[in-house]
Amino acid sequence: MLRLHLIGVAVPDPERTWDSSSSYATVDKRILRPEDVERAIEQAEQAMVQHVTQLHKGLSPVFRSFFAGDTEAAARHLIALGECHERTGRALGAQQCYRAALSLSLPLPDKGAQILALRRFARVALALGEFKDATAFYGRSADLARDADDLRGEVISRTGAGNVSMYQGRWAEAEKAYVAALELTESDAAGMLLERGQLFNNLGNVSTRTGRLPMADEWLNKALELWTKVESPVDLAVCYTNLGHLREEQGRSMDARSSYTAGLELPIPSSIKAILAADSADVCLSQGYVSEAEELARMAEEHAITSRSPYTLGHVYAHLGNLARAKGDEDGFTFYEKALQIAREKGYPSLEAETLVDYAELRRHNGGAEEAIAYLERARELFVELGSVQELATAERALAELRAEAAPPVEPVPDAPLAAAGD
Repeated sequence: MLRLHLIGVAVPDPERTWDSSSSYATVDKRILRPEDVERAIEQAEQAMVQHVTQLHKGLSPVFRSFFAGDTEAAARHLIALGECHERTGRALGAQQCYRAALSLSLPLPDKGAQILALRRFARVALALGEFKDATAFYGRSADLARDADDLRGEVISRTGAGNVSMYQGRWAEAEKAYVAALELTESDAAGMLLERGQLFNNLGNVSTRTGRLPMADEWLNKALELWTKVESPVDLAVCYTNLGHLREEQGRSMDARSSYTAGLELPIPSSIKAILAADSADVCLSQGYVSEAEELARMAEEHAITSRSPYTLGHVYAHLGNLARAKGDEDGFTFYEKALQIAREKGYPSLEAETLVDYAELRRHNGGAEEAIAYLERARELFVELGSVQELATAERALAELRAEAAPPVEPVPDAPLAAAGD
């Protein structure tokens, strides 16, 4: 806990304010001042006291229910305690609660608590980048919900399974899961507006990623209409994020920026704000607003650090690398390296491929043509595996251009001299 608070208060080195390389320090390269350490210790102490209080308060109803013979209530209290741990960033503590709840609920004839415990366990596994576990737990939850005629539970579980595929960039698998979940909602469309809106968001994102822009427009327009009826700032922000990505693909940069700005104005978690700010920074950069792009990029980094989400931090660092490249600063490669490290360690192939394409552009401009070609070839392989049509086309164009630039010039063959007439 203390380490997390230290990371949160760490700052760029003030003694190197005018050193260009200091602008490209990642979170693990920041420094701590004495006053920052003191503040972090106080925050960690307060958080620990709050955690112990929360733990004791949450465990009391668990034991009361258990000793009263109400095993289902005990399991549900454990799930509630796990949710409290999630809200305070204690993913491992949440996992322990959900595992205990799962053990308690296994023998129960009513499968409601078990279905929920499996789903919560899957959600934490997804947040930690444990995709295999997340897929398995969402699958078990969906099957149990189907057998128990728990329609909403099955819809949510199948949506979760789609989200795992989406984070891995497996768009076809994600779409299949989302479509199956949406079909299930048809029998109670009015009662599952929230779930349908989330599926509209996700299907819009998948359609954009696979190059079907008119279809993406249809899905996201349905989502926007639905969010006027259902109040959910987080889901509306996700919709604005996906809409911004679509508008960028359509070449409508001003509309994309408007979408990102609208999302940033909502009361949403730091993880989503980080992505919105990073994407908005990219649009500002493309329009030539460099100082505004820098401000948004640093905002994105602060929110990413606060969120403690590895995917979000990797996404933001890839965008910070783009900003450095646009400014002509070679030191920006540190951001790409950090983004690649996160993507590879946590298993985010789409983030890895997108970062490689951008990194190749930096290497292309500073004389590393061979390295840039290698990056693009690897990105192309990943995009083929993921079925990312738009990104694959971009990578192939860049690769063709780079190979043409790197090819040695062909020496012109001199004209053969005319044969002299024989004497």
